Amino acid sequence: MSDKPSIIEANQFPEIPSSVRLAILLPTFRWTPTARSIIGAMVGVASTEVAVLIADNSENPEKHLFLQDINRINPNVLVASHEKNIGAQNNFYYLLDWSKNVEFVAIMADDDWMSPTYFVDAYKTLLDNPTANAAEAGTTFVDFGNGELIKSNQPSMRGQTAIERMTQWNGFAGRITMYSTSRRTTLEAALQFLRATPFHGITLLEDLFELSRLATGDFLSASGHGCFVHYPAHDSHFVDANKRYYDLLYKDLGIQYQFVYFAGLTTAIQCAMFLMGKYSPIIDPVQKAICGQHIFRHIFAGSFLQTFSGERGQATGAMLFENYPDIRESFVKYTTPAFAQQPVFDADVIDWFIKLLQILEEKSERTDSYISERFIHFVKATGPYDIAAGRRLGASA
Repeated sequence: MSDKPSIIEANQFPEIPSSVRLAILLPTFRWTPTARSIIGAMVGVASTEVAVLIADNSENPEKHLFLQDINRINPNVLVASHEKNIGAQNNFYYLLDWSKNVEFVAIMADDDWMSPTYFVDAYKTLLDNPTANAAEAGTTFVDFGNGELIKSNQPSMRGQTAIERMTQWNGFAGRITMYSTSRRTTLEAALQFLRATPFHGITLLEDLFELSRLATGDFLSASGHGCFVHYPAHDSHFVDANKRYYDLLYKDLGIQYQFVYFAGLTTAIQCAMFLMGKYSPIIDPVQKAICGQHIFRHIFAGSFLQTFSGERGQATGAMLFENYPDIRESFVKYTTPAFAQQPVFDADVIDWFIKLLQILEEKSERTDSYISERFIHFVKATGPYDIAAGRRLGASA
């Protein structure tokens, strides 16, 4: 057998055996002792029923050989090494496309850590609970960069309807339920939405994965012997958190730095659009409207309003819009009690958000159009929306 590593193009997928029911998805770029340890541990996890799918963006021949050796030791660790780095987001989508026909999937990063039974125990929990779409079994921890492990297990979220389950969801806990074991089909709606939107928001990907699963089934938190440790702050060398978010989400999209203050608003709006629009996994129009409004209020109050709370927050808003009196007037409307105590997602919110984009956008070298134009198109393509009252969203876009 040749020692030359097998390089996989981004549009090709190594075959997954038909015996596989759970695929653990591991996107990787790093070539560090931690990454080697995590990848090497997969040899003891993968089996004929539980495959590990690794997609490598490193362009590192030494790492390619290492991955090939891992595959030789245990052929149930399947490897795709890209010839060229296709970007973190595309690599993530590649893995989800690769596993599209597998019944269950779990996601982890090459700087996280898990005990061998963590995902398998959750998989067995789902096998025993056909109404559940996702499960965690064992103990989950988050390390935000200070070396302190914070227990982050979420409570089970159960109910007969989508809104019963979503009212139990907390979008601001130290949650890592995106990494929980889940039914692959329940992620598809969120993936379609994410691929269509022109930009992301803070935790938008995580939120949409969780809401997509809760839309049609339960989330179960079960006991188990395993544990999982998530390290979201691997970029903790950034002193300014806002700069980190801007660099990750908006720097290359033709949006000025100040837009980072509205990343939470972006998430609130897009989560509502997802639940109420054509990508929604929810069939019943009443449930669509109820869920969309509830999640909008939840994220709007817990993220966007927190950014502009108090005198300092209001002063920041006034400074941002000092040359745009009509935008400033709407900002005051949306951040003061009359609206803020009972936020409603409607076409006026969309219109105001588009105006925000228009004053903060600039032409990007990577695109032929302004971000506001792309978002207007997205609004129209994502509707129609089910709204209890008021103008239909996108009517003026």
